[in-house]
Amino acid sequence: MSQENVDLVCRAQEAWNREDLRALADLSDPDLEFVSVFSALDSGGVTYRGPELWDPYFARMHESWGEWQVEDFRALDAADDRVVSVSRLVGKGKSSGARVEHPAALTYRLRHGKLWRVRSYLEPAQALEAVGLSE
Repeated sequence: MSQENVDLVCRAQEAWNREDLRALADLSDPDLEFVSVFSALDSGGVTYRGPELWDPYFARMHESWGEWQVEDFRALDAADDRVVSVSRLVGKGKSSGARVEHPAALTYRLRHGKLWRVRSYLEPAQALEAVGLSE
């Protein structure tokens, strides 16, 4: 099942970069919980719940970011229905227009072949450690 989990996370990331909210909802468990540090960089993160969380999540992202995407995406199997991804978030501030590049990482727990628990991290080492891996 591990390669299937990695493939699911890769499909979710592709949908995220396209802002394909329907595809993301289809890949999400009804009890999805997503903690995002990128939609609110000034706080400890914002928790979104439910498969329809993608609408408010992207609305919040659009408040701060003029444009953004994930580059250099790598997804790694972390066993027990867990996957971790490491990448770079590349974007432009909405107000300032300043270009931003920052390492990014997410941990994923899957349930019944769907995204169930997702958490973003500003430091990839923290995400890897959270799933028992190292760089």
